[in-house]
Amino acid sequence: MNASTREAIQQVWADVHSPSGLLFSQTVARLLDLGVQRYHIDYVASTATAYIGHSCDVAEIPSHSTPPTVSSWDESKLIAAIKKAQAGEGNYVDFSTQAIEAGVTNYFAYLEGKKVVYMGGLGDVHTEWFPGSGPATKTD
Repeated sequence: MNASTREAIQQVWADVHSPSGLLFSQTVARLLDLGVQRYHIDYVASTATAYIGHSCDVAEIPSHSTPPTVSSWDESKLIAAIKKAQAGEGNYVDFSTQAIEAGVTNYFAYLEGKKVVYMGGLGDVHTEWFPGSGPATKTD
């Protein structure tokens, strides 16, 4: 990964964590334009890792609240935080705080796969498809 791409990715993280923040859709669009296929947010280590092919860039991100305790998983709180973010309510700092309070320790956003996989400290997992994406559902 070249230096200008690394710098551009780190600017996306800076914009996401600014007081005005970026909407998830804007973040995804900017990262895809840079060739990012997926990224990993680790709330415990306070890092964001962006992947392009077999290369990656690891950046420090601000810590928004105390990392979750191992046993604090609350999927209903996480889903509520996701729905607020999808409705454009609040910014990324608000979302991160709510996700951490729901027990999320880290997540992977699969930009090309159009889903986000949230994880807790005891292996709890929640998969959220990008709006309008996901597996087709059958109707009987």
